[in-house]
Amino acid sequence: MVSPHLDDGVFSLGAMIAHGARAGVRFEVLTVFGCDPDSRAPANGWDTRGGFATEGEAAKARRNEDREACRLVGAEPHWLPFRGGGYTPHKDTDEIYSAVAEQVSGAEAVLVPGFPLRNDDHAWLAGLFDKRPLSARLGRYVEQPYAYTMRREQPLSGAEWEKPRVTPADRFRKRRAVREYASQLPLLSLGPLKLNLLVLQGEAISWSAA
Repeated sequence: MVSPHLDDGVFSLGAMIAHGARAGVRFEVLTVFGCDPDSRAPANGWDTRGGFATEGEAAKARRNEDREACRLVGAEPHWLPFRGGGYTPHKDTDEIYSAVAEQVSGAEAVLVPGFPLRNDDHAWLAGLFDKRPLSARLGRYVEQPYAYTMRREQPLSGAEWEKPRVTPADRFRKRRAVREYASQLPLLSLGPLKLNLLVLQGEAISWSAA
């Protein structure tokens, strides 16, 4: 699974991952814009609001959050050091594609962002695989919490979306995992009630034709 930032994978498909992991499916979550944990550059606006002073401080803390969240749903996290739009407007298409392609080499299927693509980094990453397809089967996932918060403004449509089979136990694992992103929940306005509603709904995948 290709995750733009250090939370998108678990937010979007945490219950599905938990369900598959219990059945013996191997899930890896690859974060593309994981930033540089050794950087001393000032934190961008988002990370500053999250309580971090530098890019490196934010990257270290958020990777730790992601590591624990992935552990709780049974996924293996991997991080690339690229900087998202909040840090730089420049994205090296060749370098990023090569790094992602190398990481997902041998995978049976690769999941990438698919809807609603309102975040610039998400939209850029989704477009990358439109132009440069991967050898594995490609699925596009509904991005949460973006789709949930925009469900009235932009309802899910335009593709054949499959809801993965999950159990209440899988949703419970997802809820525990999502709570590990403590630096992000206030920024996303995810209090207990909204978090519960988010966990109960919203996971879906649209598979590309083989």
